[in-house]
Amino acid sequence: ELQVQTDRPLSKKEGSGPDPAPEQESQNKMATVIVKISGNNQTRRWTSRADHLTFASIQKRVADNFQTPKFYLTYKDDEDDDINVSTDEELQEAVSLALKTEPAVLRLKLVEGLSPAAARPSPPTTSPPPAAPSAPDAAPQGGANAPPAPAELNPHVFFQNLADALPQVMSALPPPLQSILSQMELDTAASAAANAAANAASRGASSASGAAATGLGAAAH
Repeated sequence: ELQVQTDRPLSKKEGSGPDPAPEQESQNKMATVIVKISGNNQTRRWTSRADHLTFASIQKRVADNFQTPKFYLTYKDDEDDDINVSTDEELQEAVSLALKTEPAVLRLKLVEGLSPAAARPSPPTTSPPPAAPSAPDAAPQGGANAPPAPAELNPHVFFQNLADALPQVMSALPPPLQSILSQMELDTAASAAANAAANAASRGASSASGAAATGLGAAAH
């Protein structure tokens, strides 16, 4: 009798069938679960497929049957702790625990108000202090670094420009006004000449008085 021995390792016992994990997961999705919600002195019950339960659908059931605007849900886990449910992930965890019992019953407790985590006040936010306004640029003071004054502000240049422009301005005026201004110019010139003569006479008289006083002083000595 010929016997053949192979070195092929056996990964699992032949004839044991497929891996039961995916099959168990599929059965959990197809399984039904009894949902009971208790609160406000009443209890609501219905049966649903496990994969059809969402947190939004639970919220709608509560809104339709309990008329509670603010609430949160809890359940007892396998260690007898009260666990809050506020997301689909947390709800599926509760459903998975319920499916391990026979019959599969998901018992949720309705608590009015905000959950302790939502009711906890958030720490105050501190805003940075407002920035101090920037000081305006100081006005330039006199000194070596002061900019030179414009030429137009020089009195000599101003009057020179005025004298140069005066004939053109006079020619643009009406003849009667030109005549009046010419007469005023003559009167001004005459007054200036008279003032100059008076000043000269006054200076001459003062000089003569000084000389006489000097002569009298010398004679007295």
